[in-house]
Amino acid sequence: MKKILLLSSTLILFISCAEKVKTKEERIRENIEAKLKPTMKDPASYEFVSMNINKTITVVERKKTMNEEYLNKVRELNEQLPSSDLLNQAETEYAFLQEQTDENKEAVYYVDFVAKGTNSFGGVVQNKYSATVLNDENLTVFRVSGND
Repeated sequence: MKKILLLSSTLILFISCAEKVKTKEERIRENIEAKLKPTMKDPASYEFVSMNINKTITVVERKKTMNEEYLNKVRELNEQLPSSDLLNQAETEYAFLQEQTDENKEAVYYVDFVAKGTNSFGGVVQNKYSATVLNDENLTVFRVSGND
């Protein structure tokens, strides 16, 4: 009886202390927030409102546009008009797509994101953003842009 009690209390202890595994949506939200907050006038005033994965692109769909020809064009453009962010995005996404064996896997998410924050005048404003997120192990956020 003591062994059963000890075993069950140990099991309960492990279950209660286990770290909660974050969902994909929670990780996407955190990554967008990490990219968005530094661009705000008052990052401490940030308040999440909502998030919606608006569109999902599969590997096979994305490979139609993100191919070696596109990557070479981005590299040529980068030589004339340096844009390390665009080049990094193209190279990262191209490498990700080349590694994929499942053509039906989700590759890119287009996310609508709404957040509140304090503006320069001290007023609270709500803004809408669009984000592009790569479905790699880090859920890399390529771009966050305001829609207002």
